[in-house]
Amino acid sequence: MSKHSITAELLSSNPSAFQKATQSNFLKSAALGKTPKDVLGTWLANDRLYIHSYIKAIGRLLTVLDLPQQVPEPADCDPASIKLLDWIVASMVNIRREEKFFIDVARKFGIEVSLKARGGGKVEDADKLEGLRRYEGLFGSLEAGPEILPWLEGAVLFYATEKCYLDAWTWSKAQLVEQEASLDADGGALRTEFINNWTCDEFVQFVKDLGDIIDQGVEEQVAIHGEAIKKDLFERAVKVWSAVLSAEEAFWPDIPANF
Repeated sequence: MSKHSITAELLSSNPSAFQKATQSNFLKSAALGKTPKDVLGTWLANDRLYIHSYIKAIGRLLTVLDLPQQVPEPADCDPASIKLLDWIVASMVNIRREEKFFIDVARKFGIEVSLKARGGGKVEDADKLEGLRRYEGLFGSLEAGPEILPWLEGAVLFYATEKCYLDAWTWSKAQLVEQEASLDADGGALRTEFINNWTCDEFVQFVKDLGDIIDQGVEEQVAIHGEAIKKDLFERAVKVWSAVLSAEEAFWPDIPANF
């Protein structure tokens, strides 16, 4: 009998919303080489601020992580909370590297990745994409859930955003048209650098690892509390999942269908 997978349930819970979150005109324009530098730069600038909010949320997730006080036995069967800690450590390294990658590639292709700042160097909410504002709200409100698996909501938040990001750029990559990178409106930044980075095998595994951790965590609680707990855990998780899908859909720049 296969093990229960709450992440598989989440992925199948609202296919229409997931499609809207991962298949936008912006992603299509990227595949066709029709994304202007200014549009890409504005999106990258918002994505960079998303990274900053993501980093702060990592700290919040650490505060709600229920690490075991005794050494697990055997060592190769670590509980989900220990595996989640390892994933969090890796995510901090990855996200800092990602921000530097953004900046380096943008400079290489002459793309501006800073939004207009006002007093104190702060970017006003009105100058941010709606999706960024929603993500900042989600990341900023991350807190411990109920006593049973208190890190579930936080882990699902990170899984949902990473899964959407991966599947969105995987879909875009599948639409790529063959042409010289120099002919692309962005000079080839998406084609030669960004899309490959956002769909690499390492990123695929990184996202899968977190999904496996969430599934394991739920299974651990089912073993303790019984099958009846599944419904409650799913209801908690799907609220976060749905909020992320909505934020992700609003994170892509609004590009007319006839671009």
